[in-house]
Amino acid sequence: MLLKNYGTAQANNTAGTLASSSPYVTVNDNAGSWGNIPAGGTVENLSNPFGVTLGSSTPLGAVIDFSMIITSALRYQDTLYFSLIAGGPGNDYITHDCGNVKLSMTRYGTLGYMSAYAPIAGDGFCYPVASASHLFYGTFAVGNAATYCIDRYFKGGTCDDDWHTSSVPDGSMRMSEPGPGSYDEYATGQFDDSGHPFFIGLACEQSSWAYNDPTANDFVTVRYLLRNGGSATITNLYAALFMDWDVGVATSDQGSSDPVRKLTWLFQNTPYVGVAILDPPRTVPAANLSMVSHLVYVYPLNGLPDSMIIKFMNGTIQQPSTDTIYDWTACNSSGPFTLTPGQTYIAAFAVLAGDNLSDLQANADTAYNRYWGAIGAEEHKAANAPSSHIRIIPAITRNKNCAVCYDFQHETPVLIKIYNSTGQVIAESDHGMCRGSSEISIDMKPFAQGIYFVAVQTDQSVTTSKIIWLK
Repeated sequence: MLLKNYGTAQANNTAGTLASSSPYVTVNDNAGSWGNIPAGGTVENLSNPFGVTLGSSTPLGAVIDFSMIITSALRYQDTLYFSLIAGGPGNDYITHDCGNVKLSMTRYGTLGYMSAYAPIAGDGFCYPVASASHLFYGTFAVGNAATYCIDRYFKGGTCDDDWHTSSVPDGSMRMSEPGPGSYDEYATGQFDDSGHPFFIGLACEQSSWAYNDPTANDFVTVRYLLRNGGSATITNLYAALFMDWDVGVATSDQGSSDPVRKLTWLFQNTPYVGVAILDPPRTVPAANLSMVSHLVYVYPLNGLPDSMIIKFMNGTIQQPSTDTIYDWTACNSSGPFTLTPGQTYIAAFAVLAGDNLSDLQANADTAYNRYWGAIGAEEHKAANAPSSHIRIIPAITRNKNCAVCYDFQHETPVLIKIYNSTGQVIAESDHGMCRGSSEISIDMKPFAQGIYFVAVQTDQSVTTSKIIWLK
């Protein structure tokens, strides 16, 4: 740390004591010294630095506050206050480019570019990685009515300004290369609904990752963790990606959807580009997989207004396939879900490409299996009920049954599905209407040892956990 002496006399034997009240930091060595600092001079404590350690749970962008008491032999004492940002300064956008695709992610929920209008910062979506972009613009959107649609889609000659980058912690984009776990690139950002005229405290933690792996390098995984930071329950929400693909000539695209994979795509010849919903899992149908005709909904309206966006998110307007070769946006939507204060919901997608439809579908399967195998399905939160209402235990078991523990205030239908590590359903059981506090035993003995996923589906939510079964 560099100190400057602004006085008229030399500061002898200058020393400091460092402290922090942040829960993320441990001050291992709180004593530092600068020796003698001449009047007007600067000295760094290279010979006796401080030592601090950040915990592994420290979020990128977290602001760490410090205080430092400075003393010298001239009976000088003062307390300095400063802050550091975990992960260093952030960026407006980052670009995943370690695989066979390239995708830019931004600090306020847009994909490909910061804006649909100049200045256009970003690299779009490219496949192969060295090609030109096949994406005009994309946005993450959440809403429950025309009066509460949070997005940055283009309309009226500008882009909506609903999502704002959070300041505490600093939600600017940060990239880890290599990322945590098995990710070769891992990026984070954070934003909230404070730009909307009727904001209610909805916050979003965005993370995205890509693999430098020839078996899984044709997609980028994008995950949004929504949190209700307000004091009122938010009901009937939907979460969606709107992607305005331009695969070559903008007005020459066509495409369709795959409800089993919750996949949409557009193409001209080759490549095929698209989006697949990864979370909620495939057991939960998409709210909508639709093509949005620019001829009908965008050009005549000078963009896509919120009154139209909500109709595509909630499935009021459905068009699973294009009916003409023209300019299209694709919508992949999940929901509805409810967030009580403090509750979270996860929406995850794969942005992907392939040489043809079968290649695209295979890449969607790979992305799905990587997501549920690598991220850990136990991270998925129940949508409409607090996670404490349903628990699946234990996470690791040897020659003993697992149990679904539940606590329902009202009669609730319960369907349990067990998946193997490739995403195939290997067992399914309908337990009818359940109420009160009890548990359902799951017999794992018929299965070979390995990794499984247990999904508990009710009329309001799906809770999924990863189980390691040993014999």
